[in-house]
Amino acid sequence: MKKYLRWRSLPILVGVGIAGLLVFNYQYSFGKKADLGSREKQPPLVTVTTSQEMDLPIEYSAQGHVISLHQVDIRSQITGIIRSVDFREGSAVKAGQLLFTLDATDANAQLRRTQAVAAQIQAQLDDARRDLVRSKELLKEAFVSPSAVDTAGSKVDALQAQLKAAHADIDSARVMLDHTRIFSPASAQSGALNVHAGSLAQPNAAAPLVTLMQLDPVGVEFTLPEQDLKQLLAARAAAPVAVKLDSSTGPVVEGTLSFINNTVNPDTGTISIKASMPNRAGTLWPGTFARVTVSAGVTKGAVVLPPQAVLEGPSGRFVYQVGADDKVVAHAVSLLRIQNGLAVVVGLNSGEKIVLEGNQNLRAGSLVRYVQSKEAVRQGAATP
Repeated sequence: MKKYLRWRSLPILVGVGIAGLLVFNYQYSFGKKADLGSREKQPPLVTVTTSQEMDLPIEYSAQGHVISLHQVDIRSQITGIIRSVDFREGSAVKAGQLLFTLDATDANAQLRRTQAVAAQIQAQLDDARRDLVRSKELLKEAFVSPSAVDTAGSKVDALQAQLKAAHADIDSARVMLDHTRIFSPASAQSGALNVHAGSLAQPNAAAPLVTLMQLDPVGVEFTLPEQDLKQLLAARAAAPVAVKLDSSTGPVVEGTLSFINNTVNPDTGTISIKASMPNRAGTLWPGTFARVTVSAGVTKGAVVLPPQAVLEGPSGRFVYQVGADDKVVAHAVSLLRIQNGLAVVVGLNSGEKIVLEGNQNLRAGSLVRYVQSKEAVRQGAATP
């Protein structure tokens, strides 16, 4: 009888156990959903920074390359054989130094020929002048007609003109003779020789005999965005604009702005600029890469933020500003430049709470929880 009762109670126990399990599972799932729901209701945690106002030096950074401010391609102005190269390839040359000597045989012969022609015409002119004097004396005695005197005078005039032409030919021959000796027009550094003694020099040759480059001072060529042009022109009108050059070939060198192009490149939206740099040590070499910093005055009361706080949207740049109700508002700003790790913006007041980290998934009007950033605006980096 007892065995029978145990078998009868077994289904009841199993049913109770299943019911209890279902109740537990329901309660667990409901509690988990409730916990997730409470988590979803929590506002996102963000990091904020505070916009600050300061007097910030206006500095523009660019990349450029060193150039020679005075470059000369030395070419021959006559056709002739090079007799000697009178300098060492790659050496520094002085203004007026002899560089090349060309064969002067033809030039000397041409000069002697023109001098002989001039001497012949001079002799004819002297004889014609004597004839004119005699004709005038005979006219007084009525031995010749006035037309004879006129004829003698015309001959003198013609020979004088011929003599002037002969002297011009002499000058031309002397110039051609001078062209057989080629001198340096400036103190500079010589480049690679394209000819050697015995080569034929021609005025229309594709390559110059040698290229000279002035190395002190040198220039640096770079570009800046067109939006910087207004401030750059204002700074240049007030005082010489300082430019620092950081090259891999030597220490930082300070120079001055020397040239702003008269047009903006419409394809790139940039303007070409040059600066002049002293190079007494000769460490700056044309063609080398250089990093340039242009100092163009001071921005009074500039509002600055860390660059990561400035976002880019369909309508332009903006920041998320945290209001008094802990809700964020999208605030449009204009980014002037990024300098010393700071974004200089327009359209924002000083002392505003701005979302620095966690702003990627925010929407205007979102409620947030925030903590103050440990990497707030760095005063030391922005202090003039």
